[in-house]
Amino acid sequence: MRLPCLLLILSPVLTQAQSLLQSADSIRLTRRIPGIVFAVFSSDSILDQGAVGYKKYRTKDPLLLTDRFDIGTNTAAFTAYIAAKLVEEGKITWTTKLLDVYPEFRKSAFPVYQNITLSDLLSCRTRIPSMVQPDQWSPIPGFDGPTMSARRKAFTFFMLQQKPAPYQADPTKYGFSAAGYVIAASMLEKVSHKKWENLVVEYLSKPLKINIRYGWPNLEDSLATSGHWFQGNSFHAEDHNTWAKPSAILYPAQDINITLGDYIKFMQENLRGLLGQKTHLRKVDMEYLHYGVLDYAMGWNNGVLENVSYSFHEGRSLLFDCRAVVLKEKNRGILVLCNSSDKDARGGVLNLTRLLEAYALER
Repeated sequence: MRLPCLLLILSPVLTQAQSLLQSADSIRLTRRIPGIVFAVFSSDSILDQGAVGYKKYRTKDPLLLTDRFDIGTNTAAFTAYIAAKLVEEGKITWTTKLLDVYPEFRKSAFPVYQNITLSDLLSCRTRIPSMVQPDQWSPIPGFDGPTMSARRKAFTFFMLQQKPAPYQADPTKYGFSAAGYVIAASMLEKVSHKKWENLVVEYLSKPLKINIRYGWPNLEDSLATSGHWFQGNSFHAEDHNTWAKPSAILYPAQDINITLGDYIKFMQENLRGLLGQKTHLRKVDMEYLHYGVLDYAMGWNNGVLENVSYSFHEGRSLLFDCRAVVLKEKNRGILVLCNSSDKDARGGVLNLTRLLEAYALER
């Protein structure tokens, strides 16, 4: 897939008098976004970064580079990275079948699910319903179990009995499924005998020296960054005790929260791996994560932009939006995160991303 070059159409023209920070704030104001943070970086340095706006709508509490953001479905790249580490260690393969890990589910699973592999789940080439929106969560029963791993196993059994989604009858096309990522995480928990949250610590937090948390940032600290959405006929910040709390079962698909600086470290790990530099994951495995399957590999969309290998993902969530981009041959990465989820926020994140792509391609 060759991505259209929209840089000249969508990006404001940078002049000497207009900094990236000013451009980001102009986009924020035009799009009515409470706050945005962004960064452009290489595998070993940060070229530019900034924070504009506020932590909470209608307040004067400025957003800082050290504030936390929920990255929504960009969590997929973190779960896929853990999968690659377990593949590297020989605990699972990309072609391991779900029902070989859980043979006791075989009789109850829909026929279309019988041969699903780990790679199918991570590249979203299954017909498992997406379970991304709250109206899809309501039919999900409360799962009992002594551990979170037991609950994700119960969730897996439940999903295998759900009617396949109609949107993906063509196995060459992908359709993002949060449920699919939770099921993949359950496979990883089974073969490693560790819950996903512990795998995050072992393979990401400790080696990369990053602080990963889950759910909305203000759930633990009411003064932290608030998420925003248009709900009940008004655009507003959601309080820390919001009814729209993410389920811990779904964390492996869509609910990591992190600071910009720590997210940059994860992205730099990806860049180093793709460039064959010293890293915690083999180059062949990092290449597979980003480009192993056309259009959408393991947590990453992919294509070509200006003759440069291009991988990206938009992190969608109820209250936040973000975009992560890797320009392999240019040794550049881009991050844009905001604390709103409406269409203006998504448009603003894309506008700023296009501007930063032009900046990165010129450097």
